[in-house]
Amino acid sequence: METGDILTVAGGLFIVLIIALVANPQYLSGLQASFRGTPAPVQMTLPSTTAIISLPTTTAAPTPAATLTPSPLTPTSPYRIYYTDKPFMYPVVRLPDQLDMFGESDIRRSGQDIVTFAYIADTRGGLTRVFSVPYPVWTMDIRVIDNTTPNIAGFRMALCYAANGTIIDGVELIHPGTAYKKVQTSNTPLYLIISTTEIEGYRIDLQTSRRYYEQSGAQESGTPGL
Repeated sequence: METGDILTVAGGLFIVLIIALVANPQYLSGLQASFRGTPAPVQMTLPSTTAIISLPTTTAAPTPAATLTPSPLTPTSPYRIYYTDKPFMYPVVRLPDQLDMFGESDIRRSGQDIVTFAYIADTRGGLTRVFSVPYPVWTMDIRVIDNTTPNIAGFRMALCYAANGTIIDGVELIHPGTAYKKVQTSNTPLYLIISTTEIEGYRIDLQTSRRYYEQSGAQESGTPGL
């Protein structure tokens, strides 16, 4: 290529460069910064955002009050009643100082056909689990045994409403022996408070007449009562 042609091409490129710089002056500042070794500042537009965190309002569900659920004593008996392992859930946990206000043992009717539908037997005292009896009339046949130290043996018991701890009936034996109590409370949550002193053991049989027993069984099976 001839020297004149090279100059012509160089001149054209120079003119194009001048026009580009005039149209875009920011290129000139970038070139100047590059010659000084400092990068040209880069402008960035940051969107203005606000983070919104929604904290759900939660209310802890209240813990339901402890309830005493009775175990129904049905004709699939005899049903053994055990002591509870949570006695302080009960409204009353101690026997009163005096139980003689409830009188002596009731009179046992002889010749009556009875059925034992539940019982509790132990050597120590405590509070029984809550139970309910479906029969309108029933009895507690109480026997306390101690052949080793009969002079210091003692047995105290109270039948209570589970709702408020009110005592329905009570028994106190200062020596080994027997007692008999008639109860006319049915379909109501109940429990027993029992205290023993130096005894070998006791047993309480919950009994009712065969007529009531079979009537309750017939009602549960849907057949007419006998």
